[in-house]
Amino acid sequence: MSLPTLDAAVVSTIHGDVRGSEFLTASVVGNAVFDRVFTFKGIPYAAPPVGDLRWRPPQDPDSWAGVRDVTEYGPACIQDPNAQSPPDPLYRELSPPTNSSSEDCLFLNVYTPNVSVTANLPVMVWIHGGGMVRGTGARYPAEIPTSLHNVVMVTINYRLGNLGFLPTRADDAPGNFGLLDAMKALQWVQADIRNFGGDPDRVTIFGQSGGGWAVSLLVMSPMATGLFHRAISQSGVAGIAITQKGDLTQTETLAAGLNCSTASYDDMMSCLRGKPSGAIATRTTATALIGGRFLPESPWDMMFKNRINRVDYLLGTNNDENAFRDNDGLTRQEFEFRLSFSLRRIAAQYLGGMVNEILQPVIDQYVDPASADDPIYLRDQFVKQATDSTFAAPTVMMAQAASAYGRDHVYQYEFQRPSSVFTYRPSYIRADHGDELFYMFGIPLLRDVTGNSWKYSFTQEERDLSLDMMAYWVNFATNGDPNDSSGAARMRDLVTWPRYMASSQSYLQLDVTSSTSARLREDLLKFWNEEVPRLLGKHVHVHPGVRSGDSGGPSRSHFVLAFLFVVSYLFA
Repeated sequence: MSLPTLDAAVVSTIHGDVRGSEFLTASVVGNAVFDRVFTFKGIPYAAPPVGDLRWRPPQDPDSWAGVRDVTEYGPACIQDPNAQSPPDPLYRELSPPTNSSSEDCLFLNVYTPNVSVTANLPVMVWIHGGGMVRGTGARYPAEIPTSLHNVVMVTINYRLGNLGFLPTRADDAPGNFGLLDAMKALQWVQADIRNFGGDPDRVTIFGQSGGGWAVSLLVMSPMATGLFHRAISQSGVAGIAITQKGDLTQTETLAAGLNCSTASYDDMMSCLRGKPSGAIATRTTATALIGGRFLPESPWDMMFKNRINRVDYLLGTNNDENAFRDNDGLTRQEFEFRLSFSLRRIAAQYLGGMVNEILQPVIDQYVDPASADDPIYLRDQFVKQATDSTFAAPTVMMAQAASAYGRDHVYQYEFQRPSSVFTYRPSYIRADHGDELFYMFGIPLLRDVTGNSWKYSFTQEERDLSLDMMAYWVNFATNGDPNDSSGAARMRDLVTWPRYMASSQSYLQLDVTSSTSARLREDLLKFWNEEVPRLLGKHVHVHPGVRSGDSGGPSRSHFVLAFLFVVSYLFA
């Protein structure tokens, strides 16, 4: 997206002054509230993680004298060079021609309608997707939602793949470096965002896919407590493979492939730190390290035991995530082969988990023997199990954990709009992975080069859906409730979004005509959240009357009844 800009105001940070640009909205964004947005791109929030700082916790950046020009994005973090090109020109709005990549990549970008230190606007910090192995904060046009709302938006880079998640033996940070980067960026927000018009006491982290994983892991981490106050996970909760602290198998495999001896740990790490970053990126992967300070237990355990930070949470999925495209369908042999491959992602989230322990139970759950030879049926069932296992089930489990004690505001959604602009898609695919991003970042509201017509052929109903979604998201960041428009720059008449409660499990079906429902595919998702973990070695025991996730302890209602009994006895 090419944006008209002018020089912007100078803003102070704890490391030095910065000067950005002004994004002029009038001819670019339809329905914009503000005629300009201040943009500050490529602000360093940490020192370059290179040399001896490779696979170390992020350090403070050097301060600078004078005024630093921050009108261009910093380099993307080193990542898989074989990433596929977007399948449609529209995707280029969320994936522009990539800027250079480098290990010196720990930069963030700020978008704000007001640089007054007294503005006290809510802050939304975007953590990009890409499976934690690719992507950059520069991909997302945060200027658009900022031009429509009283909100400060921040997008960040963080280390990816092996450079961001390789297990080590260091006590201070044995892994999870990309997530520690996100924490470092949030510390920058706490220290500096007020000068950009933001309120450090109203910080919402939000992300999609791998960014949604990151958000959920930060919600789980004791180390991240207090750095943010609300969270939004879009199509991604805890979907990353895990490694136990002290297990260096992945590191030693990488070292052996790069001709580094594994006989001595120190020599191995010294050798790896001397290898070109590109060589490491070509063998890239990402794994969350558990058993350390960042994640004391596995994500499943922390959700099941409700051991998460108490924050307001909005989270959801699309109804055809990971859609498989094949008009001819799948033979039974193809179905089982693809299913076995798909389940590797699930098994990798449990220590020692093996696909063969869950393959047949999944087939039994999703395949009706009467239709087992129908290729179209098998294709559709493959899509359903992939959506449920990888996205919907962990999202519901996190919603249960976040709402367990009734103290926090939790809101769940399912995005259901099959966008009219994706004419290349077969009719059996509805809302695919990532489709909601176009609406949440306001792509339907872009003007063409004349400034007088719409750039893309979304329907007016879809433009309204985009406005609704942005309003819900910013309302939530502002007030902890997507229905509460207090402080909004423009009011919208929104369908009431019910609060998710462990008892009702209500959620919003997001579409051009949104509606409410409850208990999203309850039996299937319970299979993934309870039966599959049991098959993979977890102790899952839920007493009658106790919510899944309470770890078998007495329910809240039992405590209430006991309390009332004591009170009645004392005052009888």
